[in-house]
Amino acid sequence: MPVIPENRKVRVILCSDAKNEADDQYAIVHALLTRSFDIKGLVAVHFQEEGTNRLSYEEMEKLALLTGTKGQYPILLGADKRMESRETYEYSQGAQLIVKEALKEDERPLYVLNIGALTDMVAAILKHPEIQNRLTAVWVGGGRYPQGGNECNLNNDMLAARVLFSSSAALWQIPSNAYKTTLVSVAELKLRVEPMGKLGAYLYRQLIEFASANMENKSWINPECWVMGDSGAVGVLLDPQKGYYREEEAPDFDDNSRYVKKSGNRNIRIYDRLNNRMIIEDMFSKIQLYYLSGQEKNSSAGP
Repeated sequence: MPVIPENRKVRVILCSDAKNEADDQYAIVHALLTRSFDIKGLVAVHFQEEGTNRLSYEEMEKLALLTGTKGQYPILLGADKRMESRETYEYSQGAQLIVKEALKEDERPLYVLNIGALTDMVAAILKHPEIQNRLTAVWVGGGRYPQGGNECNLNNDMLAARVLFSSSAALWQIPSNAYKTTLVSVAELKLRVEPMGKLGAYLYRQLIEFASANMENKSWINPECWVMGDSGAVGVLLDPQKGYYREEEAPDFDDNSRYVKKSGNRNIRIYDRLNNRMIIEDMFSKIQLYYLSGQEKNSSAGP
């Protein structure tokens, strides 16, 4: 595999509600095992209830151990809950990391991958508006275009989404009509991921445990397949996938999570689809290569 010069790597901060479901873990591992990413930090994002950011933090710690990357980057708490207003919000450790990295004198581009609520991304912008032209926010979230509608990452902090969409920060959006196509079968995960050492076994087991525990009360769970939607945020950095997106004025959102045209907003990148074959195969391959390299044996990962 080619040697990647440091100046060709991109800086990445990953903000994730890592323990919300079972696909964030795959996206995080994918990012951590990507050699062209200079990971500058993981930010543990809240979901649904106060205190869930700590669950995300604990999950990130576990994944750092399993990938042998523990200590190579900070893992920080994001806000404990959604924003109350544009004036009342938590300027979390995670938001402070985004500001610190954005203000560095580094010619390499900075991408903040948001695979959860946008609370910490927006807190950073509100506290330090000068960072808006110094980073690109990538967000897996928002309903199906053109109408919009209920979507988990949007609903977990609607105000934050409205602020980001009306800001001047570069934004790449992967809405639900794109990310829900990143589909893998559970049988595929059993064959391709579970045998790959402690890391693969954990990734597969946590998904099966989540599905089994929530099958009765979450109608969207499919026992045969799983949507790896969050992996799209990693995929669009591996390759911009130029034929799969369009650029248009950023919309606003109404109280029912629907898109509302708003004249005067800057253009954002909106992905209509993804190269799912490339994204999923790259993730599977990097998990396998990590296992075959023997690096896992030198890590401090538990069973």
